[in-house]
Amino acid sequence: MKTKFFHLLVFGVGMLRCAAAVQAEPALAGHDGLAGQTLDADGIKAVLMGKKITLGGMRVVIVMAKAGGAQDAFLQSHIGMTTSQFQNYWRRLFMTGGGTAPKIFETESDARKFAAETPGAIVITDSANARGLTILAAN
Repeated sequence: MKTKFFHLLVFGVGMLRCAAAVQAEPALAGHDGLAGQTLDADGIKAVLMGKKITLGGMRVVIVMAKAGGAQDAFLQSHIGMTTSQFQNYWRRLFMTGGGTAPKIFETESDARKFAAETPGAIVITDSANARGLTILAAN
């Protein structure tokens, strides 16, 4: 009995390690109409900061969740801002007539769904959850 328990325990720990090793990374994903488009570091920054407003011939629609770990990690590594700072940046830009504010959703799932249904939409999400979207850049 103890041997069986020990084997199950070792197996469980091994499975947890494997699951942690294959965790997906944050990615910038977009509507399937953006298939074939990729962004380098400068392109990512230009799109997210509103300097580049079209991608693949479509007007970019930035879609965000109110909060999200993948979103925070991606924004921090590519533009040096948290989600809150990014949203404040866009509020100021919008108020001064410098751009269209991102569409903000309660959950990352809702944001992904909107991005999948909206031509030109981009969203930051965990790459493992990007089904139905085109990966434009990974962290």
